[in-house]
Amino acid sequence: MDKTFFQKGLLLSSLIFGAGVVGSAFTGDGIHKVRFVKEATVIELEKRVQVRPEDLPEKVRNALNNKSYAGWTISDAYLVVADDGGQYYELVVRKADEQSRMKVNKEGQVLN
Repeated sequence: MDKTFFQKGLLLSSLIFGAGVVGSAFTGDGIHKVRFVKEATVIELEKRVQVRPEDLPEKVRNALNNKSYAGWTISDAYLVVADDGGQYYELVVRKADEQSRMKVNKEGQVLN
């Protein structure tokens, strides 16, 4: 019978643990080679900073004055800054037992 894929040592596996990368090549006898890379590239697409609802710009708070959002209140708010420099506020809003998220720009326009 032919040797299996694993026995020929053709399987390469990569695992990411925190900030490191472990690569292993397996043979029929077990692990053949292990390599640990101490650095990894982290791509950050956006940053979120929590903002108290009462500290939101007035135009952002007033976005809920639209009759489509009547009865909703802001429970949590975040200023989100994208990697390209664009900004918006992410609002967690509640009405009775419902919860939703809204994206609002600094001019108070709802983006979603």
